[in-house]
Formats: sequence, structure tokens, C-alpha cells
Amino acid sequence: MNVATGLESRLLSRWCDLPRSPIASSVARRWVSAMLASWDLSLSPDHEATIVELTSELVTNAVQHAVPPACGSSDIRINVRVGGATIWLAVCDHDPALPTRRAPDFLAESGRGLFLVDAQADQWGAVPHENGKYVWFSLECLDGTDATNAKETPPCPPSPFPMTSSAPGRIA
Repeated sequence: MNVATGLESRLLSRWCDLPRSPIASSVARRWVSAMLASWDLSLSPDHEATIVELTSELVTNAVQHAVPPACGSSDIRINVRVGGATIWLAVCDHDPALPTRRAPDFLAESGRGLFLVDAQADQWGAVPHENGKYVWFSLECLDGTDATNAKETPPCPPSPFPMTSSAPGRIA
């Protein structure tokens, strides 16, 4: 049975905790690819590559620009969700400062992350929460399902950074 058959009636969701480290983007790319594959979605290679690239951009921003968390808490958390025809991904960090998209300098080595997210995602945004913020994007990319919830921002679970530790990759 193809998991994507009943997506209209349920929401698939998984979390992953990442260290604030130069390898975080690489780990995030592999984890997101593995999650999407484990759900047996009817996802084109182009859409998967876009999701992986945008995930990498948001994680890189969190590593480079977010203030470090208090001792003992998760540095960065990713939540990937699938519902209807939409894949939604959020990167949570402890910095309350919301990102701003700037005009890219195409000759610079960096500074184009949010420009790429804006150009490739169907929607994206940043939302403050009690312990920082989450930056999210969504992409309508699954065939044969109803996209009724694609126009709404799926809510982030109430506590992206719970006070007690939870196992990485727990089901939300």
C-alpha cells in the first residue's frame, strides 16, 4: 500500500534535534531525505531535491545567525509534516529575532538563503514562539491528493523546545 493514499485524512509529522555545528545542514539533508522516503510518498526527484535544499538553507541560517540556546537544551529542531498535497518543514531555534530577506549579492559567497527559499517554496514565513522562533516553508508537491490545507500555515506544536528532553526524531 502506498502511504500517500490516505494523506487527506491524516498528518504525518516527525521531529529531529540537531547540534549547532557546521555539520548540521548535512545531517538535516540526510534526515529529511530518509523521512520522506520512509513515508513512501509519490514525490518527484526534483521536489525532493528542492525540499532538501531549502531545509539546508534554513538550518544553515539557524547555525550561522541564531543565538545559542541555554545549556542543556536542543540547539536546533526540525519538524517535517505531510498533509494533503503539501509538505511543510520548520526549523526551530532559540533566537527570537525573526529573519529578514535581503537583496542578494550574487557575487558574494553567502547571503542568498532566504532569497532561494522565497523563489522555490510555495509559501514561507517566520513565527515567534515562547522559546525563540521557527522558520518554515511549504511546497505543494504530492500527486493525487487534495490540497485544501496548503493555503494555511500548519501550527507549530506548542513546545518546539520542551523543558524536558525528548528523544531525537520523536513522533509529534
